Amino acid sequence: MASRIISKRGSSKRHTSIQSLPRDMLLEVIVSVASPSYLDLHNIKMCCKDFLQISEQKYVLQNVSFDNFPLIQWFPNEKALKLLKRCEECENIEVLFREGFRKYFEYPNGNIGGFERLKVAAQRGHKEAMYVYGMLLLCSENQESRKQGVEHMRSLRMSKCITSSRKKVQYLANFLWKNNGMLMRNQTPICKSKETCKGWRVKKGRWLLLEDEDDDVELCENCRWDYELDFFYRLFNIH
Repeated sequence: MASRIISKRGSSKRHTSIQSLPRDMLLEVIVSVASPSYLDLHNIKMCCKDFLQISEQKYVLQNVSFDNFPLIQWFPNEKALKLLKRCEECENIEVLFREGFRKYFEYPNGNIGGFERLKVAAQRGHKEAMYVYGMLLLCSENQESRKQGVEHMRSLRMSKCITSSRKKVQYLANFLWKNNGMLMRNQTPICKSKETCKGWRVKKGRWLLLEDEDDDVELCENCRWDYELDFFYRLFNIH
């Protein structure tokens, strides 16, 4: 509720408490403050009862960032696990990606709902989920799935987010069990013309992973994905 404060000179000023803001506006304020980190969400809940109630709304939980949240809970915290579950139920795409990524490669019971979570997060625009989902399609023995994977990865390539997604996935993979049997190397190359194809090279002529700025569209795209696949397999110790 707004309150009137009389200044020393006799003039009056109106100061509005944040609780008096319209509900929709207060919701946007909380999202902007809490979304950068789950810790910020926790802190804002402690401010007052109104903040606590609004912080539990689906829109808020959908937008909370878990970038600094550990992928593996070595010492599970009940409150943290409860928050993760609530955010997943509200379809927070960062949580869907992390849970999908962890569950797909989880040892020894991998892929219990992992691929489905990754697919949903990818469809909703999560970049790392889009990268992993596309690479898993490229790993498939099914030719139609591989074709979909090439089209999917092509869209990522055009949006210039392959490099950043690859680096984030590489970092997160360090916390996973490796080679749990869920990912198998497809021995059939995507490029069907290995004997005659000139492949692709970067500016300095060395074979290595392409950065976004070097990703020349005139080079053999199928060879480009074969090399990306080799990196992806090695990332998970698949030989």
